[in-house]
Amino acid sequence: MYKKEFDAVQKDFNAYLFWGEEPYYIQKYSRIIQQQLDADENKMVLYYDEYDFTVAKNYLSQASLFGDRNLLIIKHEKSLPKKELQELIAICNKTPNSFLIVELYSNEGKKISSIFDKKHKSVHVRFFTIELQEAKRELLEFCKQKNIDIDSFALEHLLVTLDNNIQIAQKELEKLSISGQQIQIKDIDRLIYPLNPLSLEKLYIAIIKKEPIHELFQKIIEEEHNEMKILLGFENFLQQLFLFYSYIRLHGRADSASILGYKLPKQIESERVALAIKIKNYPKIFLLLQECELTLKTKTNIDKSTTLLSYLIKVQALF
Repeated sequence: MYKKEFDAVQKDFNAYLFWGEEPYYIQKYSRIIQQQLDADENKMVLYYDEYDFTVAKNYLSQASLFGDRNLLIIKHEKSLPKKELQELIAICNKTPNSFLIVELYSNEGKKISSIFDKKHKSVHVRFFTIELQEAKRELLEFCKQKNIDIDSFALEHLLVTLDNNIQIAQKELEKLSISGQQIQIKDIDRLIYPLNPLSLEKLYIAIIKKEPIHELFQKIIEEEHNEMKILLGFENFLQQLFLFYSYIRLHGRADSASILGYKLPKQIESERVALAIKIKNYPKIFLLLQECELTLKTKTNIDKSTTLLSYLIKVQALF
């Protein structure tokens, strides 16, 4: 079943599979069902490598003395064994007030979608990558709910800047709205780090790995000619790595979905983890970058490109 079909049906199933290419919709519709079931106080979430069939089965099998709902949410990027899912669905159908939501962040839903059918009081919904105009409508509704003042053109510009990633766009809109003023295109250009600018990311990784950066830096300056964009992008990139570093220290593992609010591809997630644990001087690095930012913003009689490069070399020495 697709999104349009699911929107039109009565949502009274015992088990749900939300899967596909659009994490935003997978999480949105999972939240809709969670709110409908009102099971926040008796909910278990199993993230990726935390999934254990015995734990899942025992949780769903337990009876409730007070009529509370047992809701199990499984978040994964790989399809789970069919037999295990069939048994979990069967338990939900036999045990009153037990429900299952599987959030599958990949196209591996093709392997298991057939077992989520009406015959077994279950349903699967596939979500495709969201298109620009559809993403724009979602963000307009978000801004309305949050009382964020931004016009349609600026909103579209934000989505293009962030590669149509709604989850990141929502976070950035909340940050930009702190001023209480209408958000304009110039604010987005000045404050938002474009998503996946490969040349910039290549520069940041080269700095951290202590590789030569002069030639790459000059090429980017010629293309961008925006020192602040390069600097703010690097700060943002390092802040993301610090989030990974902190999460790993607390939990002993990495999970980009929990850290960032959206799932990174496995290869990129592994690279972020490797870079995050490589860095040992986060406080000194952030102080040096703040000093660079202050210099670029307050001093007018300097060569900004040369100044930025000199600071990046100083930062590189700390890795």
